[in-house]
Amino acid sequence: MIELYAISFILPLLLCLFWTPLVIRFAHKIGAVDKPDPRKVHHQITPRLGGLAIFLSCGISFLILTFVFRGLSAELAENMFPAAMILLCLTLTFLLGLWDDLTSLKPGLKFGVQFLIATMIYFAGFKISNITHPLGAGVLNVELIDFPLTVLWIVGIINAFNLIDGLDGLASGVASIACFSMFILSAISGDVWTGIAALTLGGALIGFLRYNFNPAKIFLGDSGSLVIGFSLALLSIHSTTKITTGFAVLFPLLVLALPITDTLISMIRRLLGSFLNEKNEQLPTHHYLLRKLHGMFTPDKSHIHHQLLSLGLSHRNTVLVLYSVSGVFAFGAFLFTQTNTFERSLAIMLIFGFLLIAGVKKLQYREIAIFNNGLIMPLFEKWILNHKALAVLTDICFIGISFFLSYSLVNAISPEISNHLHPGRTLVAILSVQMIIFFISGIYKDEMKTFGIGNALRVTSSVAYSVLSMGFIITMFTFLPFIEMLQLLIHHFYFLLSFVLGFRIAYRALGFLFNRHKLTGENVLIYGASENGTMLLHKINNTTENSVKVLGFLDDNPDLAGKMIYGYPIFGGHWILPKLLSHQKVDSIYICNESIKPENYRRLKRVASLKNIAVKKLQVRLNDLDEQGNAVTHNIDFNTDSKISCI
Repeated sequence: MIELYAISFILPLLLCLFWTPLVIRFAHKIGAVDKPDPRKVHHQITPRLGGLAIFLSCGISFLILTFVFRGLSAELAENMFPAAMILLCLTLTFLLGLWDDLTSLKPGLKFGVQFLIATMIYFAGFKISNITHPLGAGVLNVELIDFPLTVLWIVGIINAFNLIDGLDGLASGVASIACFSMFILSAISGDVWTGIAALTLGGALIGFLRYNFNPAKIFLGDSGSLVIGFSLALLSIHSTTKITTGFAVLFPLLVLALPITDTLISMIRRLLGSFLNEKNEQLPTHHYLLRKLHGMFTPDKSHIHHQLLSLGLSHRNTVLVLYSVSGVFAFGAFLFTQTNTFERSLAIMLIFGFLLIAGVKKLQYREIAIFNNGLIMPLFEKWILNHKALAVLTDICFIGISFFLSYSLVNAISPEISNHLHPGRTLVAILSVQMIIFFISGIYKDEMKTFGIGNALRVTSSVAYSVLSMGFIITMFTFLPFIEMLQLLIHHFYFLLSFVLGFRIAYRALGFLFNRHKLTGENVLIYGASENGTMLLHKINNTTENSVKVLGFLDDNPDLAGKMIYGYPIFGGHWILPKLLSHQKVDSIYICNESIKPENYRRLKRVASLKNIAVKKLQVRLNDLDEQGNAVTHNIDFNTDSKISCI
């Protein structure tokens, strides 16, 4: 068996080393080359028929293996129909990619042929009909949806590898890691054919990497990326059916984590980006939705590898980093298949889920930073803040959810509560009484856009009174022991206050996050960590329509240096400004300190002028009325360049 596996790897490797130089010359001769353009990172004309070398190497290797090893040929004869269908679908996939390499097909035609190929392989018997139960032994039967599940998986993986094929050696290297992971799993589970197929493809890819790694002499092209994607999708379906341990359903997801993540991120950020960059155009609803959906498939230059390049990594280091990421997730996939307890599987899943989220966050996609990009703000401003009925409806939901959560917690500790309290019948009375208390207390008269401490205290007292009224209702209609009653009321108060108060401060919190972490805008320092400075900070942060991003405060009081105001740092006095400017980009300084000394102001102004930084001052206007009712304005003034009004 070891001899068979060794030949399965070495033979296609040597064949690909032989075929690739010939394919390079052939591609130049027929004009199948990739020319540089603004969306691509290479700067010279490069052949793109790499899939031809891989396809020939794998095909010839399989013919030799079946001829040399009689056992393989006998098994192949017994499964002639599925083997023939695999060969046919692989050939069609290769020809589709080759056609695209030569003539640049339209996306609609490519997707159509891919769906046809996936349908053919489904009816050949390769389908996702059963997946391992993630919470224990046995399997989950998904036969009712196995056709769309199988087709979407195959087409998705095909295009996922097509998308990550943007740097020299990236797609072929990531695919090699996936092949070796699937070989290890297949060898452990005794699936010889899948192991041989994975090793054969992996060997051809390693041989191809000799010419594809940076600086590349040849690209995979669609003829290579589509074949690789189809092969790995098929191998993942077949290999996973042999696993019986929990969470095995996640094996192909983790092995192919990089291309899958890049595809999902691309679709999400393009969709969100279409809303962020939306123009005021009046379109019919169906045209509007179609345009948004079409934007999800529009090519761009913001894939994961592009983001790493923009963060300062070199071409080669970016590829090596992504190899490492693929290797780590492939190791995680192997751990899942060797874990037999739910607790360990869940722990591993949480660890790798955290790593994935942290990695995506490091890429600094503005579109995906949904809490910072202001995309949710129009929802609050247009619907929630202007429709009190929505606030009432959400409070009704919060009361119901809080009651059932608190009842479930108490019931888990004291099951006898169910003998005294029927949750369904009691909830109707509790909803009515608590909503009446909410209306009487006046919390629906509060303006959520300016929600502050006073409003929070009103909400807290309203929730407290409503919970007390709930206790009165329960006492009137049921006999509930005192301890269970107290536990129920405390839990209900905690949950309801968290929901109701959290919902009302959500707009202010989102506004703070948006203004605190926005990626664009005028970078501002506020001079003066005083009432005027905090007043200006609140004015900036209470609207998403400005283009100002506050970096922090300057203040000459040495006791304030290093402290924070509403999450913004106080860097120090004016003397810290030169050092601060060496690693912070500052566009303007807003002076909000009425008692700034003239000498300190001149020093600050001199440093700012050397860096072309605008200096502005806060202007507080106190308006009195004369006998005729005309405003008499008193200004707190400094001799500065420009002014900003706070009132």
